[in-house]
Amino acid sequence: MTSTLGIVTLSPQYEEAFTRQLAKSAPAYRLKIVRFTPLDLKPASNLIQGQIYTNEQGFADAEFPIPELIYDRCLYQHDAQSKKAKPIMEWLKKYPKTDFLNTGISNKMVLYEQLRLLPSLQPYLPVCSLLKEPSDLINLVRKSSGYCKMQPLSQQHAASTYFISFDGKSTFTVQLSSKQIITFSRVSEIERWCKKYIGRYFLQFFNTGDQKEFLINEIRIFLMKDSQNQWNRIGIHTKSPAENNLFSHTQKSAPVIGFEHYLNTLLPHIKELLLDDIASIQASLPAFIDTTLAPCFEFAVDLLHTSEGRLFISNIRSKPGRSAFLKVYPEKENQLVRTILEHAQSMKFQRKEVSHEQKSLHHRPTSHK
Repeated sequence: MTSTLGIVTLSPQYEEAFTRQLAKSAPAYRLKIVRFTPLDLKPASNLIQGQIYTNEQGFADAEFPIPELIYDRCLYQHDAQSKKAKPIMEWLKKYPKTDFLNTGISNKMVLYEQLRLLPSLQPYLPVCSLLKEPSDLINLVRKSSGYCKMQPLSQQHAASTYFISFDGKSTFTVQLSSKQIITFSRVSEIERWCKKYIGRYFLQFFNTGDQKEFLINEIRIFLMKDSQNQWNRIGIHTKSPAENNLFSHTQKSAPVIGFEHYLNTLLPHIKELLLDDIASIQASLPAFIDTTLAPCFEFAVDLLHTSEGRLFISNIRSKPGRSAFLKVYPEKENQLVRTILEHAQSMKFQRKEVSHEQKSLHHRPTSHK
């Protein structure tokens, strides 16, 4: 019997090419693929006005029941569409005839507080605090020797993250990327900029010692569960050594590269330390993910690696992007497709134990017109 796997995003165009590859391969796993947005759910029924895939037509408009399996790829922003979509998705997660392949992280600061309870991960965790008022950011950056990262509380958020530094005199530098840099020479200016993020963002502090000679490089590890429900590292990548420095103001682009190329740029003792630290993180983090983020079959860990050999866990993504990964490892697209479909197939045969209160006491979503 064929089951339906629904790919839900906030835009039908998001990951369109990859979703098409999933749909083409799905029949071999006795699955058919539909895609939709939360706003496609018709409030007066259990029907969705989305798109269904066939070999003859590709994705075409169609009406269909709520799928038995849902793969959540919604990345919310601070906009009207996201505000309408979130309660609909919450209702879908309680719908008794549907199982989700994955879940999101509702509060990243709470996640870091939970991670800090694991002794094996404590050395890699930055100090965190909620952004309650502009002075929280200003005082942290001024009093410390290092950098501050400001990121949204919601792990499902597609909003920007910012790195903030202080020159020790009067200038604050806010960096979104190598091409997007804002400087503030007055406290009143950065206070005004910061106000719109209060309550929605939290702060991470990375103690860097001497800032003058300091570089930070970004590394991402991508992990997925195999057909035996075991976590495996699918790949690890970073930016090119010449362009990887997060705080370089002279970058023109930031192409991603395989991890081996980055390792070859490091001094032997720093390379050995980095590999040992990554092994420690990979040994501890998946078990934590299983107990905290279930259901979850994929996640990415963003790391910041300093020129002096320090390693920080700067982010954990339960809905990791794939574009950068596939630029480095285009040959692994089939592996990603196969792993996702194998996981969905295995869920068809699992009887999910859900309490009566969690799944049966659900309510119809209100109209989102």
